[in-house]
Amino acid sequence: MSQPSSLITRKIALLDLDAFFASAEVLRDPSLAERPFAVGGGSERGVVATANYLARQFGVRSAMSGTHARRLCPHLHFVKPDHRYYRAMSQQVLDVLRSVTDVVEPASIDEFYLDLTHNSLHRGSASLTMAAIRTQLRALGLTASAGISCQKMVAKIASEERKPDGQFVVPPEAVVDYIAQLNLKRIPGVGPKSLERLENAGYYHGRDIQRAELAHLQQLLGDKAGWLLQQRCAGNDPRPVVTERIRKSVGCEETLRHDFHQLRQVEQFLDEVLLPQLQKRLGETRWQNVHIKSQTVKLKFSDFQQTTVSRTAKTASPSLFYQLLREAWERRFQRGVRLIGVSVALPDPDEQLQLELELD
Repeated sequence: MSQPSSLITRKIALLDLDAFFASAEVLRDPSLAERPFAVGGGSERGVVATANYLARQFGVRSAMSGTHARRLCPHLHFVKPDHRYYRAMSQQVLDVLRSVTDVVEPASIDEFYLDLTHNSLHRGSASLTMAAIRTQLRALGLTASAGISCQKMVAKIASEERKPDGQFVVPPEAVVDYIAQLNLKRIPGVGPKSLERLENAGYYHGRDIQRAELAHLQQLLGDKAGWLLQQRCAGNDPRPVVTERIRKSVGCEETLRHDFHQLRQVEQFLDEVLLPQLQKRLGETRWQNVHIKSQTVKLKFSDFQQTTVSRTAKTASPSLFYQLLREAWERRFQRGVRLIGVSVALPDPDEQLQLELELD
């Protein structure tokens, strides 16, 4: 007699390609393997997208300015990003994964969730299956790390344990204890602001949240975020691996060639560049036909600090973007603006199951 599906213990894996953009570039130019390099811009206005492990030994990290990266590693080589090539490589990885299971969710260009619950390869062993997948990827010239558990959040965190080119299993009976010893900054969705708030209240590890009163967490973080954090730390993450990815937001941003110091420059750039780009990505000619949850404007200043301003809205509105832009502009304190971004959050049909706690 078969076991009811509701009682079957799930086998969920997260595959994370190691330094993906850098690894893809080494495939095209093997000489890069012997030198520290970063994918991105090395100019004054450039930003590091990723760095190979030789560069990381010098402290070079993603989202770092090109000039800072060069200070840390004076002989750092920069490679211009080629996103079309990376998408093609990512598709090759996806093809490998789909040869194993149809239940694959691309979480990003270099991260993939797999549901191996009903996998029959390697006697049904998720560990052996992921090891075989990683061997196949090595034949493509890519290494990957994997986390395996009975749920998505723990699988994602576990994928960081044996980086690079390793894997880590958290069996169902060990999930609660595993979460208990985690620093809260490792919980997806707990950003710097919420981490500071939690630590100020005496919460540092998963075990602290497991023992906490829900009302206190909700007081600190809000009703939804407090409840979600408690659920995640208690080991409750029922989210399925979703084969059809649902867009959560649509946005665009641009780093400016020169800092803007006047509001009219920023408004003109919004009007002539960003709003047409956003409208094209939304695939709708009439703003009022775009149903959303909120609108956001982001400004990054000359000192690399950034600010965002958001408002809830039912339909997209260009005039609201201009209002948000002016609010963000008031926070610049005489600094120049080096990057401008706009985005809309889309309605989520399955909001209560989301991983992102959105605490900050």
